[in-house]
Amino acid sequence: MIKNILAISLLLAVFGNPALAQQNGKQFLLTGKIKGAEEGYIFISYLGAENKNIKDSCAIKNGSFEFKGTIDGPVMASLNGKVQTRSVSDPNFTNLFLQPGNIEITIEEKDYKHAKFNGASIQNEYIALNKQRELVENKYKLQLDSLRIEKNPEKNAEIRERLAPYFAAMDAQDYIFFEAHPQSYVTAYMMRFHVSDLSLDSLELFYNRLGTALQKNRYGKHLLEEIEKLRNGSPGSIAKDFTTTDIEGNKISLADYKGKYVLLDFWASWCIPCRKGNPHMKELYAKYKDNGIEFIGIADDDRAELKWKEAVAKDGIGIWKHVRRGLKYEKGILDRSTDISDNFGIHTLPTRILIDTKGFIIGRYGEEEKELTVKLKEIFSK
Repeated sequence: MIKNILAISLLLAVFGNPALAQQNGKQFLLTGKIKGAEEGYIFISYLGAENKNIKDSCAIKNGSFEFKGTIDGPVMASLNGKVQTRSVSDPNFTNLFLQPGNIEITIEEKDYKHAKFNGASIQNEYIALNKQRELVENKYKLQLDSLRIEKNPEKNAEIRERLAPYFAAMDAQDYIFFEAHPQSYVTAYMMRFHVSDLSLDSLELFYNRLGTALQKNRYGKHLLEEIEKLRNGSPGSIAKDFTTTDIEGNKISLADYKGKYVLLDFWASWCIPCRKGNPHMKELYAKYKDNGIEFIGIADDDRAELKWKEAVAKDGIGIWKHVRRGLKYEKGILDRSTDISDNFGIHTLPTRILIDTKGFIIGRYGEEEKELTVKLKEIFSK
């Protein structure tokens, strides 16, 4: 994980700071040609004006099609023809940036990913980034193919561990792009995928560089929301209280433990690194439980109560308190009003948050065990 983007900034060449194009209108017109498909249908999905979900279709006539609509500003869209799978890797599926004005696109059947554009300045920036990412993907193609077809969760996790250099290299390509294009809609859009792997300082740095126009765009607003959540769950902030029901059916509140140290362990029954770390967590709990600390496991298992309880029993971690994060699903609608994880900006599992006796967060840790171990030793050796 990169802790300090400022240090990387000194090493990277900045290729320019292109000014944002002034957009007077909100109408877009996407005209296209498809080689290899004279007829049929093509489909597009995007967020239209006033954040309305738009799903539109168009008949292909003589290899041509046309979409028009209204958008608040540049927005990511998905475009697909006849697909064989629901995967984004389907050859007849691609993402593209819509922007006000006229855009021309030329596609080849079964190769939507390499579409050609005219009048799409933002999309061309996105293409430039993806070309660099493709170079990295090609280098790790065999391992990535193994990851896609592996169904066993444990073997899948092992492949992911071996692919750590791949993920790091992909992240690096994004960071290079962010540095070179600080005021690009592509940067604002792609930052959402790095909230979990950048420090709070680095996220704030990139956000501040976006400039006022992009900060008011939906992607800038989303990034600010995520930064505020992460700030609420980072050292120096007062831990937000929550009240819920524990695994035994009893009411439990974080406020109940004021005056004690509390370690919030965000995990899940399906999270392999979380489960692998439980033996060490048991060691820490046994060592310090009599020194004034309580552990509370917060599981991302709201729709898997049985698996949650089975994991707690199997791993022998019922020795401390356990609750679920509090997501509610009703008639296909997601309700986050009681989501504990959301209050602490949790994006990766495991994440462990250490709270002091006054309710202040004093530590935030990932699956690396050393930093947490050292911190607890420091506290209870005084």
